Amino acid sequence: MATFENQLLDLMDSARAISEQSNPSRWIGEGWSPAIILGHLVDVDKQVWMARFEIMRSAMHGGATIPQLVWWEPDGVETAQKYANSTLVEVKASFLSSREHMLSYLSLLSASERLAPAVHQVFGEITIESMLQIILNHDREHSETLKSNST
Repeated sequence: MATFENQLLDLMDSARAISEQSNPSRWIGEGWSPAIILGHLVDVDKQVWMARFEIMRSAMHGGATIPQLVWWEPDGVETAQKYANSTLVEVKASFLSSREHMLSYLSLLSASERLAPAVHQVFGEITIESMLQIILNHDREHSETLKSNST
């Protein structure tokens, strides 16, 4: 089983790998462009993962009931419009920066904060720590999309 520290390294390695494989010259013109995919990952890092980490941590510290989370991602049409004119260089930098920010936040959590719980409608009982694998799985899905939409 991966340790928390190893998963943090895996999260950064995953971001770097996705950024490296985002080659617009190999994109076949189907689906989202590499820049839009990376933009989606930036938005999910900020609006989904980071927001949920803080909800879970705050609930634990405040003695609130365990948060109940639903499946949610930023709207695909809005994402496509938002990043349609972004350069890949800009979006790569934003993605790596958002992931570095996430890792900095996570590395400062105490052992008990890493275990802050929530119940997710799809994933069931989760903790901040178990969410790291969910993030890696999400990264993998988009990595596969980049591969399948390339020559």
